[in-house]
Amino acid sequence: MRTLALTLLLLLTTSASANLQKVTEVGGTTYYVDSSVSGGDNLRRVAVVHDYATPEPDGVRSRRVVYDINCSAERLRSVSVNEYSTPMAQGTSTRSAERESDWLYVTPVTGSSLPARTPLRSIVKFVCSR
Repeated sequence: MRTLALTLLLLLTTSASANLQKVTEVGGTTYYVDSSVSGGDNLRRVAVVHDYATPEPDGVRSRRVVYDINCSAERLRSVSVNEYSTPMAQGTSTRSAERESDWLYVTPVTGSSLPARTPLRSIVKFVCSR
């Protein structure tokens, strides 16, 4: 029975990780996009795992953030966040929040609130090219 439970857990973990594709790595953080993107041509919803090489000061080791991405306007907003004390957003979430953020433009548009080398640009480009 214990072997069966461990096998099922391994299969669930493997299948969850199998959908993740590495998009970019910046400053000790690796960003993975869930390949099961939902939505239409211009507006898409996607889950992104932020995996930290070392835990943040509050103990967070990874985050799973769901973003809405507007491909035609090249902008995104977060919809929900789950934090984990383990890598790759595995295990039980230690904290979660559901709240839409303001839209952030990822192109070098005058007034953009994002720095030029943000990993969010790579995420939007990856998602919108699919």
